[in-house]
Amino acid sequence: MESFELKIESKRGTDIPCTVVLPDKGGKLPLVLMAHGFCATRHENGTFTMLAEKLAEAGIASIRGDFPGCNESTESHEFNNLENNMDNLDTLLSYMKEYCDIDEFRVGMVGYSMGGKVVLHYTKRHPEIGVMGLWAPAAMNGLETGSDSDLGDPVKTSAWYEIAKRDGVYMYHNSFDERVLPLGKDFFEQVIHSKAQDYFSAYDGHVILVNGDADQIIPASLLQKVADSAHPDADFVHHVVKGANHGFGAWTNEPHQMEELVNVTADFIIRNI
Repeated sequence: MESFELKIESKRGTDIPCTVVLPDKGGKLPLVLMAHGFCATRHENGTFTMLAEKLAEAGIASIRGDFPGCNESTESHEFNNLENNMDNLDTLLSYMKEYCDIDEFRVGMVGYSMGGKVVLHYTKRHPEIGVMGLWAPAAMNGLETGSDSDLGDPVKTSAWYEIAKRDGVYMYHNSFDERVLPLGKDFFEQVIHSKAQDYFSAYDGHVILVNGDADQIIPASLLQKVADSAHPDADFVHHVVKGANHGFGAWTNEPHQMEELVNVTADFIIRNI
């Protein structure tokens, strides 16, 4: 297994900090793209790192990058939105196709939280992607109304959107780590008009949705509604990690929850990619 860090120039002329993990074997390689969550990092508290290593052991390559304004990205968080995040994924996919021999018929994706919404939009544009892993995804149409996140509050979000339209950005107080981050009007427009659940319901490939039954950010009740809307022809698995919140044990020092999340996802991808 080989793992290395690099920076790849985006379509916007900015650098995308990335991690590539490759298996020891040569020849045509299946590939998994990873999309992290809102205000998070490409390593996702170590869960993306763990998943990449398990996939490499099974002969599957992976790449993951920081979205605008996150972790090592030097781009302003103002430019973090669905379209720019998908542009980043396009750049990562193109890089991997040029760097090594990728089997274009064996490409999968994994998205965590807001990264799940990004993945659902991306697979809508790229129907050749045959495997999806969704971790506690923001998978509702529009806002995640009913979630415990303030970004799911339509009254607050509408007010913030108006400020962003007037001032160019809304300075958002992130409840996870107390940072104040600029959110551009494009972020609000794209999330408000998102059809993520419609895209999920139309997807007839292989998809696993994993969430915790103690998640308050995107509650299990919301994700059960998403699961119930799965395409009848999809190879769909819904796995619930008992006792897990939105962090799958990373926030509560319960590594067994992280391991369960990674293991069920890796097994599903390895079986179906």
